[in-house]
Amino acid sequence: MFKEYLKVQNNKLTSSVKIPADSAIMEMAGPILLDREIIVTDYSSYLQIGPNTFLGPSGDIGDSLGHSCEPNCRLHVVGNRAILFSLYVIAAGSELNIDYSTTSTDTVGEWSMQCNCGHSKCRRIISGHHYLSDDIKEKYKDNNMFPLYILAPSLITKR
Repeated sequence: MFKEYLKVQNNKLTSSVKIPADSAIMEMAGPILLDREIIVTDYSSYLQIGPNTFLGPSGDIGDSLGHSCEPNCRLHVVGNRAILFSLYVIAAGSELNIDYSTTSTDTVGEWSMQCNCGHSKCRRIISGHHYLSDDIKEKYKDNNMFPLYILAPSLITKR
């Protein structure tokens, strides 16, 4: 993994080395919490890893993983673990980011954020995966960017 080559610059997670395509970069850290255990109304610092399960802030560099509407990384979620993978070759000095919608089951009323990623395909408002266009959903499915609790929710039970 590449964690020792990652750093936070200007509140953005960056790599000091070139990362090959489809490489495991780091495991996300943080306390495992059920939605009913989260007592804040702003979920932006929590990473959803199950239908009602989240990783809370860890104080580690992974807390600085940013969002982009044209991400260069994806999360592979298995059980209570989330591993960050590169989607393609990432140049040294680049910011690492995911599309936050790929792990979220939230409605706009539960969680949304304004996006300023700057990409020509920026969606401006980010929320749960159901708000993605069919084209983006297909692209993300082809790149294995959705966890099982989103792809096949009937197979997963809530805690």
